[in-house]
Amino acid sequence: MPVLNMEREFSAKSLANSDDEMSESTEHNASSESTQLGSEAFSPYREKISPEQTRNIIIFGETGAGKSALINLIVGGPVADTSPDAQGCTLDTAAYPFTLAPHHFELFDTVGLNEPQLGKTGYLDAIEKAYRLVSTLTKQGGIHLLVFCIRGGRITTTTEQNYRLFNEFLCHRDVPVALVITGLELEDRMEDWWVRNEEALRGFGMKSVAHACVTATLGVERTHVRKYENSRNKLLELLREHGTGQAFAQERIGWIARLMKDLRGLLRITKPQAKKPSHKDMVKILRRRCRLPDNDAAMLMQKLREIDLEAGS
Repeated sequence: MPVLNMEREFSAKSLANSDDEMSESTEHNASSESTQLGSEAFSPYREKISPEQTRNIIIFGETGAGKSALINLIVGGPVADTSPDAQGCTLDTAAYPFTLAPHHFELFDTVGLNEPQLGKTGYLDAIEKAYRLVSTLTKQGGIHLLVFCIRGGRITTTTEQNYRLFNEFLCHRDVPVALVITGLELEDRMEDWWVRNEEALRGFGMKSVAHACVTATLGVERTHVRKYENSRNKLLELLREHGTGQAFAQERIGWIARLMKDLRGLLRITKPQAKKPSHKDMVKILRRRCRLPDNDAAMLMQKLREIDLEAGS
């Protein structure tokens, strides 16, 4: 997955009629419109958009949860790689600009945890990705909405830890979270999944301001076209209602220091004699991989020490 690939800019037009039941003529129209996705169903916007005008949406979840397909569904065209073999490190990010008039969005397709804990190598990789993500979000004004993408199925400890990673560690519980459950095309009513699993989600501590039960596939011979179009309508409405509020942001060095510290709680050391990376190890990684400036490195070390003192460690 490319890191912060911001070369594509698209504008998706809104679809009407989001009811679960559609008339025969409406379904025919939706089917005709879907054949245009990837061509005139979206178009480039060329005007320069300032960070103050852009709403930043973090879409996160495990590999295979359907994040890229979800972005393609929202945008209305194949802009994100949906290869089933696509792999990524925790906090790897690709960004896709998108306009839903009158609002401009940046959709960040972000890799979450694929198991409850990180190995040492995965942790150091995540520090690098976290630095790049936080630096970009700081420049662009912060985060407006978290969208947690979950594939319909069993809720696991990894699901819970992904929620904590973004809601608690990255955003300090200050950003609204919307849950989007994918892969529900075989449900008679996609909303039935929520009815069956809402209580279990709450039991894992996963709260949300909104949810959407969706499918991102048209199916063989377009058998799921109605559910596909209804899914897109739900997602566009979700962005309009919950993705345009006030952004969460912090001073960059303090933000990355706190995130680095919190990520250590997910670190699993597999060798008994091995030690967790020190502050110097973490800053060294950022110096080498991200070319962290000397003054930023000194500030980061100082901030990490202050956090240690606050925690009494």
